[in-house]
Amino acid sequence: KKERTIYRVPTEHLRYRKDNGRIASDVISFEKHTGKLDETTVETQEKLRQLLEEKDKEKSEELAASIEHDSQREPAIITCDGFLINGNRRKMVLERLQKKNPGDKYKFMKVVILPGKDDGDGGPPSLLEIEEIENRYQLQSDGKAEYYAFDKSLSMKRKIDMGMTLESQ
Repeated sequence: KKERTIYRVPTEHLRYRKDNGRIASDVISFEKHTGKLDETTVETQEKLRQLLEEKDKEKSEELAASIEHDSQREPAIITCDGFLINGNRRKMVLERLQKKNPGDKYKFMKVVILPGKDDGDGGPPSLLEIEEIENRYQLQSDGKAEYYAFDKSLSMKRKIDMGMTLESQ
């Protein structure tokens, strides 16, 4: 409930989260067959990007067209160590556009950075608070790519397991 500064951060410094509800079923399936993903590695980041690429390609193309026409409108939300809570597809699309159009136009992403452990704002968000933020921004239908039903169910179950009631979701 505090207004935060919006920063322009190079997309190369932002990281996908494997706990992204949009790709929950894909991550579970991949880890079951291949082993745990370590989201701090370049290989896992590439795998997470690939999983996002495969989800709702039509909405991703709409997002790309929107960013090409109007640039990025809403800032993403990241943890202090660069993990995206809200904005995974925007990062993916910006990186794709950057490859097609070298230069600075698509190199940066507008983000709001959540506090870290040394910040005076109560420290970093807990895992439950991160799930609450994702829930608030992702499980709405205002032109964003919808969660597939199974991914939505897995995301909701993870939130329940962390202590978030179904009513609050």
